Amino acid sequence: MANTVAFSFLGCVYDSEQPCGPGQTIRAESEYFEVCVCAEGHAATAAGCVRCGENEEVGPGGCVCKAGYGRADAAASCTACGENEVTGATGACECATGFSRASAGAPCTATPAGLAAACDTATTPCPEATYNYCHAVSGTSGYCTSQGCEGSADCAGGYMCDLTVTPSYCRRPPIGAGKPCAGDADCAGTEATYCNIHLTQRCQVQGCTLSPNNCFTGTVCCDLTAYGIEQYQCVAEGSCPN
Repeated sequence: MANTVAFSFLGCVYDSEQPCGPGQTIRAESEYFEVCVCAEGHAATAAGCVRCGENEEVGPGGCVCKAGYGRADAAASCTACGENEVTGATGACECATGFSRASAGAPCTATPAGLAAACDTATTPCPEATYNYCHAVSGTSGYCTSQGCEGSADCAGGYMCDLTVTPSYCRRPPIGAGKPCAGDADCAGTEATYCNIHLTQRCQVQGCTLSPNNCFTGTVCCDLTAYGIEQYQCVAEGSCPN
C-alpha cells in the first residue's frame, strides 16, 4: 500500500517530486501516514513556514526573540537586552524584577526597597517607613509609595510627583504604557488600554483630563476626537496636533 501524505499547513496540490511546501519537511506519523511539518528552524505562520532569523527561535505563533533578546516592534530585529533587562512577555526588553527606569529609554536601576510593594489600605500596610503610603488603584489594593512631594525630583524609581491631589504623592509610571501592540487586546489588563495602531503601535493611556493635565511626566493629555478617537489620550509631549 502506498504511503499517504497529508498537508497540515499549506493547501498544496500533491507533487511526488516535491510533496511539501517551502520551509517544510515530511514527518512519518505511522507506517502508512506522513505529514508535512515546518523544518527545523522554521516557524508556522499564516503565510506558511518561515525561517527564523538571528537571535530568534521557533514560538507557538511564529518566530520569537531568544531569551535575553528583544525587539522594539514587530518589524524590528531581535537585539541583546541591556543590563538588568530581560525579555518580556511582549517580546520587548523590559526591566527585570526589582529594577525600574527613571524615564522611557533610561537604563534599568535598582528599585528602592519597599517602593512599589503591593499593599491594601484595609489589610496589608506598606512594610517600609520611607514608602509607607498605600495608594489604592483598585478598591483598597494598590502600591506603596511616599506622600508630600514638591516635585518629581523628590520621587525615586522614575516616579512622578502628582500635584493634582492633596496631599501630593509619588505616582508610578502607568503599567503597560509603551508596550508594543497590534490591537487593543494586547493592551488589556494594563493602565494603558488603547493601542495606537496608526502611528506608534504602542499602548497609550486613555481617559485623561486636559485641565489639569493628569498624564505622566513626558506626556500630555490630547484631544483626538477629530480623528475618530473617542477618549482623550496621553501622548508624548510635542506630538499632540491640537
